[in-house]
Amino acid sequence: MKKLLHRAWAEINLDALDANVEAIRAAAPGKTIMAVVKANAYGHGIKIAAPELFRIGVKYFAVSCMAEALELREILPEAEILIFGYCDEEQFSELITHDLIQTVGETGFAKSLSDYALKNGVKIRVHVKANTGMTRIGIDTPEELSEILALSGLSVEGVYTHFACADSTDPDDDEYTRGQQEKLNEIGEKAKKAGIPVYSQNSGGILYHSDFDGEIVRSGIITYGCMPNTAEKLPIPLTPVMRLRARVCQLKDIPAGVPVSYGRTFVSEAPMRLAVIPIGYADGYSRSLSGKGAVYVNGQRCPICGRICMDQTIVDVTGKDVSVGDIAEIYSDSIPEIMVDNIADSLGTIGYELLCRVSARIPRVGVRNGEPIE
Repeated sequence: MKKLLHRAWAEINLDALDANVEAIRAAAPGKTIMAVVKANAYGHGIKIAAPELFRIGVKYFAVSCMAEALELREILPEAEILIFGYCDEEQFSELITHDLIQTVGETGFAKSLSDYALKNGVKIRVHVKANTGMTRIGIDTPEELSEILALSGLSVEGVYTHFACADSTDPDDDEYTRGQQEKLNEIGEKAKKAGIPVYSQNSGGILYHSDFDGEIVRSGIITYGCMPNTAEKLPIPLTPVMRLRARVCQLKDIPAGVPVSYGRTFVSEAPMRLAVIPIGYADGYSRSLSGKGAVYVNGQRCPICGRICMDQTIVDVTGKDVSVGDIAEIYSDSIPEIMVDNIADSLGTIGYELLCRVSARIPRVGVRNGEPIE
């Protein structure tokens, strides 16, 4: 384990993950949590996050594609797994072999699935996606749902939609979201009468539309302690699950007038001490932070000097107590400036993107009670 902590790594705080799930349960009492673990659990490491979620009672999971579903099935043989996205006809057999649930968003695809299932003497499990305002995938009418429900090769186990702006309490956005919910209820009426779950709440829906009905909630970014919209206040307690860290690998004293890093965009104005941190944009650390971001070493703010490189970042540690081997905090769960959501705001993006960018060469290390676990 210690060999993973020599360069750069991401600590995945399992205690925080557990606490976030408990907060979500309290916000959606009596509802089944479907944990969204696509994109390597939003960058947190599906091999760490998914087993912990399953251990604390989450049995439903959602992924984007077949490759993610197959990876998750190896990790969790007993989990219920919904695929949100596209499934090619050549992959239909995998749905049966691995007991996966496929999203269907249009009648032609549903018929193809049903025909395949009937040829093989089975039923394929599906959830039907309704387009209620995202204008992405999904059926648009109750009649389409009736067609799908009539297909004898399918076992329809849910009908759901995705909100476009449920993470906003702006009156216009709130009205739009409520309109989406009403349209879902119209499209899904026949499913409800048949006892099939009809559900809608994503992270924003869980936080800001707790009055909506539905047996299932899809918990995405809030599972990992980040905000779907930093402009809104969180109505439930959440803690960021990831800390991104790296060790100081070299210290360098330079006189005034010395350029630093590519492009000579930074030149020292006085003698200074620099620290080299072995993390860069190939690790997912945004190059856009060049010359304006910071890391923290031993609680001390260390500004980034010059451009972030592919594998390294140079910071100013002049007058600070910093030694080779000290840990630099890149993303923090408690230092406001370098919390993922705040960094994302400074870059004009969202925390989702920064988390998903953390590259595969960064080892993920599960942490419980402050200690790394195997």
